[in-house]
Amino acid sequence: MKVLNVVLGLLLAAGVAQAEICGKTDDRVPSFDAKVGRLVKEGAQSGCGATLIGPSCVITIGECAQDRDLVEFNVPASVAGISQASASEDVYYVDKSKTVFKRGGIGSQWAVLHLYPNKVTQKNAGDVQGFYRLAEKKSQNGDPIRVVQYAYALNDLYDIRQGTIPASKYPETMHFAQQVSYGKLVKAGIFLIPEIIEHDADTSYGSWGAPVINEKTNEVVGINTHGGCRAEYMVKAGARYTNSGTSVTGAKEFKKAIAACLSGK
Repeated sequence: MKVLNVVLGLLLAAGVAQAEICGKTDDRVPSFDAKVGRLVKEGAQSGCGATLIGPSCVITIGECAQDRDLVEFNVPASVAGISQASASEDVYYVDKSKTVFKRGGIGSQWAVLHLYPNKVTQKNAGDVQGFYRLAEKKSQNGDPIRVVQYAYALNDLYDIRQGTIPASKYPETMHFAQQVSYGKLVKAGIFLIPEIIEHDADTSYGSWGAPVINEKTNEVVGINTHGGCRAEYMVKAGARYTNSGTSVTGAKEFKKAIAACLSGK
């Protein structure tokens, strides 16, 4: 029990870690999901994932909640590795007075943001782009999932550069543009810590806040927050090789903040 407590303490105390590639190849491919946007600072062209869950509500991570100004949807493919901005009709500014977030370790990293209507169309993001349903029940270990993200793609900062695995097939068009990876939900909730999910879908730097979507139900089961597929957390039973996130069903404060946003509070 003493060893378990020490390990859990290390996991929960960790900040947002660099995300990683699972397995021997980078299997990310370009994606075009209008419901998942890129949360950025004004003038920047890389940031975090932000997923529409209602007409004006998005979820992401706490690390990105305090200093980001807007969410871009329908982000164009990058050109020669240079990230491109969305059209003005697809840009929605964050109402920072309504931001609710938690900036902790694994399972305690989340944010709920409210978006103003678009300045050109005067319409809410979810009414134009659509939005995802959130899982109401815990998923099962082994369920197929996908992770839609806006991440570094020219090479993986920790694996490809070292020659451990080959680079992505679409580096120059996918770099900080939308991309998707597929895998399985390794843990739908960790023993005594239902807030944490673990998965083995490929991610990279910038994939923070990306939705983890159950392929069976097409519902968001969590948000990606921490890497681990190439990082070793040594425990008595061996090493963990998974990426991690915050569960939308197991994190009670997260659920409460989501409900408040969706109800207009």
